[in-house]
Amino acid sequence: MRLRLRQLCLGSLLLAAVASGSAIAGPALDDDKKASPPVDITPEPTGPAEKPVEYGVGIRIRNVRIPKGEIELFVDRAGDSGASNLGLGVDLTRRRGNTELQLGFEFEHVQPGSGVWIESGKNVALGDEADFVVDPKNATNGESLGWFTFEFTFLNHAPINKYMSVRYGGGAGLGIVTGSLQHYNMVCVGATNANPTPGCVPMESPFNGQGQKSADGGGALVKYSIPPVFPVVNAIIGLQFKPTDKMTINLEGGIRTFLFFGTSASYFF
Repeated sequence: MRLRLRQLCLGSLLLAAVASGSAIAGPALDDDKKASPPVDITPEPTGPAEKPVEYGVGIRIRNVRIPKGEIELFVDRAGDSGASNLGLGVDLTRRRGNTELQLGFEFEHVQPGSGVWIESGKNVALGDEADFVVDPKNATNGESLGWFTFEFTFLNHAPINKYMSVRYGGGAGLGIVTGSLQHYNMVCVGATNANPTPGCVPMESPFNGQGQKSADGGGALVKYSIPPVFPVVNAIIGLQFKPTDKMTINLEGGIRTFLFFGTSASYFF
């Protein structure tokens, strides 16, 4: 009896131990099932690489034009022709991708057409005087009117293909006036605003007109009073060609205070 009781107690203890072990193991197994998912260590895409900054130097050739019709918006008559002059310059350019920031230097003559000029509101048939503007070869000092300019221009490019883009932009700067512009004050003889020659043209050679030099100015050539500095305003549109990644050739036109069209080329380092 005692032996059976002892065996029964040992069996109860063994069952209690097994049950206790199962209870402890159960939560451990559940914890393993609830473990955090693995961390994704794949790097995120960073997108295309940023374009490097490049610096270039170039030359430009431009024809600056002031049509006679444009000038006559401000005067009654504007000489024998408008102005058409050639300008030469250099460019220093900072380029990144399709954008450029350009510092330009340029010199050109801005000599207007010689001949009879009549101010707005004046009537030479009623005795008002006219100006007879002389060209540089007939000026006392042989000078022509010109300016030296520097300006900053921001340009963008819309690619058409690998080798060609539409080029457009704008900017501003200053122009320093050089030389001078001279004229005679003329009393016109038998002339009208519509037909001022030869009545407003000096008599002496090489002009061979019929007009008389005014006492205003002593009958001598008079310099126009022109401000020494003018603003430069740029608005540019054109095409850019890229024979190589480092070289560009531009055909462009627009406004550079005056109308212009021309070409330029740059090499980038």
